[in-house]
Amino acid sequence: MPKAMEAARRAVGLGPSLAEAHTALAMACLMGAWDRAEAEREFLRAMELNPSYIQARDWYALFYLQFFEGRLAEGVAQAKLALESDPLSSYVHTIYSFTCAFAGKHAEAVQTSRRAVELDPESYLARVILQAVLHLSGGFEESVAVGELALAMSGRHSWAMAVLATSFADWGKPTDGEAVYAELIARAQRCYVQPSALAITAAALGIQDEAIRHAREAFKIRDPHCPLWFSRIWPPSARLRADPRFAEIAVETEWLWK
Repeated sequence: MPKAMEAARRAVGLGPSLAEAHTALAMACLMGAWDRAEAEREFLRAMELNPSYIQARDWYALFYLQFFEGRLAEGVAQAKLALESDPLSSYVHTIYSFTCAFAGKHAEAVQTSRRAVELDPESYLARVILQAVLHLSGGFEESVAVGELALAMSGRHSWAMAVLATSFADWGKPTDGEAVYAELIARAQRCYVQPSALAITAAALGIQDEAIRHAREAFKIRDPHCPLWFSRIWPPSARLRADPRFAEIAVETEWLWK
């Protein structure tokens, strides 16, 4: 993350009128430094410079407004502006569907997410977000089916695996979820797997001591995925956030879990 911040600030220095540079700095501040104030300033500057730059508007909508601020309706509204700006983009449909799901607009979320897949059947992101949207809407069986496709497309990416394990747990199939978690743990011995994903997966399966251990590691290394997996707007994180030990770990970042 220090290298990311340095590169993003250098980009702004080289191209202060580029919305892309300010958006890169906004995301580095948000996900790396967890600095909401500077991130907001950079997002707003990017959109001022180029109101039609969908990356800035979508990331502002989902990551800043929803995950960090909990301003769900505003996130939907901003993502809808991006959708109106580029109505044939699979990516824009994907982000809009995710913002709808967090705002409780489940039918619209699923419909829009399916449209994202239609627009780009080869997009892993479109598939994994459809998987997550189906899970959030209570469609665990279909979420699992879509998740298997997402895993096949991505070389078994950890995002899809974490959602898959959680869906198995909520669907009443903990043994299947435990097998997914065991695979994630084995992979973590060979390569990097974000500890925040391991924490949320273990918590879903009721392996609470391990969940807390992973969460402690995630905060120790400032895992950039913490604001996503641990956010109060991500329902599967509720099991983890309910543990008093998690509150002790996250005491300096209360916005993540309250």
